[in-house]
Amino acid sequence: MTDDDLRATLRRADPAASLPPLPSARVDHLLEQTMATPFADASPATDGRAATPSRWRRPALLAAAAAVVLAGAGIGWLTLRTPYTDSPSTTAGPGSAGPASPSVTRLTGAGIAAKCVEPTAQVLASRADLAVAATVRDIAGDTVTLQVTHVYKGTDADLIEVPQAPGASEGLMGSGSFEAGRKYLVAASEGSILTCGYSGEADAPGLAGLYEAAF
Repeated sequence: MTDDDLRATLRRADPAASLPPLPSARVDHLLEQTMATPFADASPATDGRAATPSRWRRPALLAAAAAVVLAGAGIGWLTLRTPYTDSPSTTAGPGSAGPASPSVTRLTGAGIAAKCVEPTAQVLASRADLAVAATVRDIAGDTVTLQVTHVYKGTDADLIEVPQAPGASEGLMGSGSFEAGRKYLVAASEGSILTCGYSGEADAPGLAGLYEAAF
């Protein structure tokens, strides 16, 4: 609190602040009358101690009045000041984030093409918007879940879900179907798996080299 704040508080604590000021002549008269009024000496003490002169009373009363005003101002300041807290609240709100869930990309089967041409790195690079290395984590019914181990192209994903299509020599390279625990290279375009030599078992002849050349 600054000196100006304290003066303003004292003025607000003055019970006569709202009254109009007295005329200067009236003030001079009251001042002269107050200064001319003597204080009576204290009566002699009855227990034998020396009587204390009464002339100390005026400064003592003035000091007491000032102390009362200052105390009232201090109480008002303590009441109006903003409470202080030594640490922010740590209560979590309803929107607090918990453990992040793995991101999942779902692909569809491309079906069996009537005739496949020899795959090339140029076609793979231009057609595929997603290409990953992944391991089959589990197979539930017709849905295969693969754990992504490397992203060649596209948005990072933790898991990929693909349908389990019937085996076909011109579908996935290798056995033609997904098997639990095996590693695969999977390419897709607009959510559909690219087959015909572009997706299959990671150790299928020529597939890993095709991915390295394309990406």
